[in-house]
Order: sequence, then C-alpha cells, then structure tokens
Amino acid sequence: MNLGTIIGLVLGTVLIGYASVLAAGGVGGLGALWDMVSLLIVVGGALSATAIAFKMNEVMSIIKSMSMIFADDPYTLRDVVLDFIDLAAAAKKGPNDLRKALESPPESMPFHLKVVNIGATIVADGYAKQDIREILENMEEYRAVREGQSANVMKSLGTYTPAFGMVGTLIGLVFMLAGMADPPEPGVDPAAKLGAAMAVALITTLYGALFANFFFLPFADKLKGKSEGKKIESALVCEGVMLLADKVHPMMMRDKLNAFLDSRERIQDDE
Repeated sequence: MNLGTIIGLVLGTVLIGYASVLAAGGVGGLGALWDMVSLLIVVGGALSATAIAFKMNEVMSIIKSMSMIFADDPYTLRDVVLDFIDLAAAAKKGPNDLRKALESPPESMPFHLKVVNIGATIVADGYAKQDIREILENMEEYRAVREGQSANVMKSLGTYTPAFGMVGTLIGLVFMLAGMADPPEPGVDPAAKLGAAMAVALITTLYGALFANFFFLPFADKLKGKSEGKKIESALVCEGVMLLADKVHPMMMRDKLNAFLDSRERIQDDE
C-alpha cells in the first residue's frame, strides 16, 4: 500500500472531521452536513459531465486507476537492475539460456517486468537493435499517453465537482426564495426557516469543494506523478535490453545501469 496516500486521507479525514465537530457544537451536530440531494447533484453531475467529455472506457479506467493510487510497486529500480545482471549472464551463453532464464522469477523480485520479458524475448529471437529500440520506445510512449489520460479523467472530475456544487447551491437558493413568498406557518420563525434553507443550499458548494480538493485533484496529481516516475524505469529497461542485445558482461551491465539508481542504492562489487 502507498503509505503517503493512506496517511494523507486518514489525517485529512480526522482533522476535517474534528474541526467539523468543534464547529457543530450546540448547532445540531454533524447531521447538518449530510444531504443526499446535494451529494447526488455534485457526484452525479460531475460523473455525467466527465462521461460526456471522455469515452466511456476512459471514464471506467478510473476504477483501475484507484489501484495505482493506493498500491506501490512490489519492486524497486535496484531490483530491476539485479534482474538484468542475471539476464546478462544468461544472454552471454546464448538465446536459449536467455529464454530459460525468463521462465522462472528473478531472485530480486517476484516476477520479471512485462516490458523486460518482451524486450529480452525479442532479443533472444534475433531482432535488430534498431527494431528493438523502436518497439520499446513505442511501448513507453503509449503507456504514458494511456496513464496521462487516466489522470486527465480524474482531473476533470475535480474540475466539475465545484461547478456542480455551485449549481446545487443555485437550485437550493431558487427553492429557498420561492418559499419566502409563502406566508410562514403559525409558530414558525421565518428567520430560522430561512437560515435552515440557506444551510442546505450551501452544502452542495461544500461537497463540491471537498470532493475536488480532497479527492479528485490530489488523486490526479498522484497518477501524474507515478506516470512521470515510470519514465526513469522505462529508460532503465530500454538501456538494459539494449545491453542484453550487445551480450555485455554482467559487470558491465551493473556499472551502466547503476547510473539510473540513487547513489545509496547502487550495486557494489561485493554483491
């Protein structure tokens, strides 16, 4: 699990909730912040507008995107370098040994990365280096496009929710003003009735701001950041596959791929 995301959500929920409890003291409790109609207007309106703006499969991709937001990769770049070092030793023996090495998981991580598997396989199949590089670069380019589109969908949700919060507020104000034309019921304080109606009208604005700034926009930034981080991984993989094609010595593989790692993570001679 991505610890930063979990801590942020929990901390934000606790602080906002505690502040709401303090603010609600003697005013009827937190129930005043709940309104199903406002929630439907904000969330339903934002989802509908996003479905209009994007293809349906792109909108549905946000469900898959949630796993990227909350999950961390079960490996590090250092693990990928260690995998390439082992594959380099197999590649020097021949294509069949390289294919055999791909059949079992590496010692450094639970599995071979899909792009590593593809790259090493086409190396073993004897593809030209230029063709290998073009395949890997195309895979990276369109991965970035797909993940960038998922971030755009999430960002659009964050853009639309405040707008529909305002729409809900305007709807509430229309009904509130229309109700002011009716004579007050016996024993009902008109000012109190007006205040209650105004509170309900403003809840949609609250929901719009909350969903946008606490969920959708931060989630969009998270997806964008993870996609940017993948660029280093993709560059490492492309370089590693090219070195496999050159059948370099494992030590040369280590030294060249160490450049992609933080100085504290670089693999030393005694490892």
